[in-house]
Amino acid sequence: MGIGVSGLMSGLDTESIISKMMEIEKRPILLLQKREAGYQAKISALGTLKSGLSDLQTAIQALKTSADFTAFTATSGNTDVMTVSASDDAAPGTYYTTVTQLAQAQQERSAAFTASDEVVGTGTITIQVGSADAVDVTIDSDNNTLAGIASAINNADAGVTAAVVYDGSCNYYLTMTSQETGTANTITFSVADDDGNNDDAAGLSGLYTTPASHTLTETQAAKNSQLTLNGIPVERAGNTIDDLIDGVTLTLKQEDPANPFSITVSRDLDSIKSKVQDFVDNYNSLVDTFDDLQSYNADTSAGGTLLGDSTTSTIRSRLQSMLYTQVAGVDAAVNGLSALGIAVDRYGKLSVDDAALTTALENNRTDVVTFFTQTTTGSEGFAIQLDDLLDSYLGSTDGLLKAKTDGLQSSIDDIDDQIERINDRLAMKEETLRNQFNALETLLSDFQATSSALSQQLQSLSALNSQISNMSK
Repeated sequence: MGIGVSGLMSGLDTESIISKMMEIEKRPILLLQKREAGYQAKISALGTLKSGLSDLQTAIQALKTSADFTAFTATSGNTDVMTVSASDDAAPGTYYTTVTQLAQAQQERSAAFTASDEVVGTGTITIQVGSADAVDVTIDSDNNTLAGIASAINNADAGVTAAVVYDGSCNYYLTMTSQETGTANTITFSVADDDGNNDDAAGLSGLYTTPASHTLTETQAAKNSQLTLNGIPVERAGNTIDDLIDGVTLTLKQEDPANPFSITVSRDLDSIKSKVQDFVDNYNSLVDTFDDLQSYNADTSAGGTLLGDSTTSTIRSRLQSMLYTQVAGVDAAVNGLSALGIAVDRYGKLSVDDAALTTALENNRTDVVTFFTQTTTGSEGFAIQLDDLLDSYLGSTDGLLKAKTDGLQSSIDDIDDQIERINDRLAMKEETLRNQFNALETLLSDFQATSSALSQQLQSLSALNSQISNMSK
């Protein structure tokens, strides 16, 4: 801003005059800013549309491959005894089973001690579980109590879990439990006592309940699980069995040899129908988004942000056309969304007839899968076609929405450049106005000084005339 203009000589409110003149000059900027706000609103609206399209793409991609239709469910006839689960590798079938024995891990305990912090001795403890490598545990003065030995064993990753157990009758025991169930995972325990005698009750060998035979007391025997499947005896090391029925995992919970029950493996139609419903829900949500962005209120003459936008109209029209897609080679009974029980209402929204969809999946599953997932060039499945179409809209480098957004952003950048140029010009204009008004004030000041001098000279002349007149009388 230039030097202020006082207006003292002219009596004008020059600051106000300049301000109002500049407001008039700035009107083009206001129009540009309004246009820019419109572009910004469109970019935001396109972001909302993009989000809805992305959600729809995620939903349809869950129906894009044949693997998406291979889900199975497994049901146990007695979940107290056994629970079951199925993967996509399962096969439909019914099996009959009984659980006669649960697998369990071997447990052993030491001789009794009077306290958990009682010093036992030093040396080396060797532990082997089943056919795994033996592990040596060094016991020295830092860990030679009963509790210290338990901690040292646990830190050695020896395949057992050690603990000190108090029986409530002044007896403390070192206990060890194999970390794996089954008869192949029994515990082998031995000591090399620093006192040189591994056969007595002194030192580390005092852990033995029978030092002479180097044995602990077994409190729980290792067992394999035992069951029958369709009358065939089966034995495994654990209670979780995943190699008996293809694609099915059995988890044994309790023994009940007297009561056989069934295991049923079937196709998980609910999983497939849930994916279809998810697609329908996301499509309907997208319709709501279109309606909001392209709305028009006749009473207020107000329109949605993307009303009249050709890109938005093109996307909506193409998606609507996709709903009537048919795929070559698919049985006419299930060739099309409507044939699957997926109907379009007068508002453009979808609804699912659960009974019709279930019938199609039960009676024409192969053709239903083909309708959604076929990869043959020129006759791709519905899900593949829709996914490709959505890719053409959502692509991060050449997608239609990106091109539209980039165009709007370019217009915004151009407007910003125009505003900057106008502001530069207006700054110069304001400076010129201030200089002009300052010059006016200076000129008026000079005029006033000249006027004052003339007035004084006239007064002097008048006085002189009066003197001359008096002298002549």
